[in-house]
Amino acid sequence: QRCPLGNRVGLYLVSGLMKATHDTVLNGPDLQDMMAQRYPLHRFGEPPPVNFEPGRVRYEPFFFKMYGATAKEVWARSTYIRWTPSQKKRRLRVSTVHDIHLKLKRIADALNRLPKRFHRYFETSAGTFNWRHVKRTQRQSMHSFAIAIDLGVKHAHYWDWTKPDKETGRYVYRNRFPKEVVDIFEAEGFVWGGKWYHFDTMHFEYRPELLQPECVDTTPSPP
Repeated sequence: QRCPLGNRVGLYLVSGLMKATHDTVLNGPDLQDMMAQRYPLHRFGEPPPVNFEPGRVRYEPFFFKMYGATAKEVWARSTYIRWTPSQKKRRLRVSTVHDIHLKLKRIADALNRLPKRFHRYFETSAGTFNWRHVKRTQRQSMHSFAIAIDLGVKHAHYWDWTKPDKETGRYVYRNRFPKEVVDIFEAEGFVWGGKWYHFDTMHFEYRPELLQPECVDTTPSPP
């Protein structure tokens, strides 16, 4: 069963051609591809299956239509917010579409109420708005739309910083980010890159279409 997104946004669902590889899907998805994998909302800490990436597959016309098709358009639909007290002199540019700037401010407030031992993971941001492609691709980064934020780089893991296992050829999952931080973001409609096979644990992006009740995997993590 697919999520009923296409009927809501006024965009055509392109009938999916056979996708030969995961890279083919990443580089040329349609809306059905984008919604094909259910985001594991209540699961945490488990290595994702190979090429399981709900949120990393993105149908770009959807985001151009929603947030702006150029850097100038995105800028006009965004504003500055303050992040955490430790970064009081720095402001982050965030989209105002769907009040994302207000959601991210609520996230910052909730994070700051966590015990001090958690603050190292979020008090420093590596940025939000940056109109660019994903490194070594022609795919538009979600930072281009001012709907993504990178945090705690010193404590993060990223698949491209590691080498695949010599025997299996697979990337070995790594993460130090705590569930308490991830839960706060997910409650406001953000997905976490730490739930992808090609993991990016510093990365959060606003993707409420993936968090609709009919589009998530609500199976809890094993005890």
